[in-house]
Amino acid sequence: MAETPKPLKAEDDDAGEDGKRQRSAIAFPYTDYDNVTVLANAIHEHAGHGTCSAGQLAAWTDQSAKSSGFRTQISAARLFGVIEYADSDSLRLTDLGRRVLDPTKTSVAKAEAFLKVPLFKALFERYKDGVTPPAGALEREIQGLGVAEKQKARARQVFESSAQQTGFRSIALNRLVMPAMVVKDEKPAHEKLKKNGDGGDGGGGTGLNLDPLLVALLNKIPEQGQDWPAEKRLRWFKTFAMNVSQVYDTENEPVELDVELRKGS
Repeated sequence: MAETPKPLKAEDDDAGEDGKRQRSAIAFPYTDYDNVTVLANAIHEHAGHGTCSAGQLAAWTDQSAKSSGFRTQISAARLFGVIEYADSDSLRLTDLGRRVLDPTKTSVAKAEAFLKVPLFKALFERYKDGVTPPAGALEREIQGLGVAEKQKARARQVFESSAQQTGFRSIALNRLVMPAMVVKDEKPAHEKLKKNGDGGDGGGGTGLNLDPLLVALLNKIPEQGQDWPAEKRLRWFKTFAMNVSQVYDTENEPVELDVELRKGS
């Protein structure tokens, strides 16, 4: 029987300079998101929605089931919520893992997987409305969130690469922005955008040649007369502004828009 994989959790000990063991109080993976998808793809290709053993998965990915690198991948895949297992003979993809591999759902699923990691979620909540600090300062923040001092550099490196791989750094390398989620509808965009019903372009037809990303967001606007609270409107405008920048900004001329809600007296 294959050896039971030993998950490498954030609580794993790491020796400090004084020889004492250090222990992190918040979970994070020791390898990044892309390494996790290697395991997910292997399970999908060979076992589909079924189960496999650690030994099988190691063989499929050309590794040893006893290696620390393989155990690190297993632990990370579990933290990202992509695989689950009760023992070494029952590894399988989670529902999230299956969605990660679905081309029509992968964008949303990758973002969800990133936020499954406690450390990454804490950092996103802290910096989603601003910019992230340079490496040294970010490592101090990571340590303040509960990562052991000897592990903070590795935690930051895995965080940075995973954020890039899952789309959270797509706007800028010093910002954490939730990836845009394209909403697909059975009706053609021009049908959704018609308001006057006459089939013309007098404000009711599209008459627009826009990126599908922007059209999808325009389709989210409620019909006239429906309730659209101020906070939801603000969130929509922020998302629209972000995606306009993604579509039209150039590397030499990035534009940052600050959208805020001001309530008059």
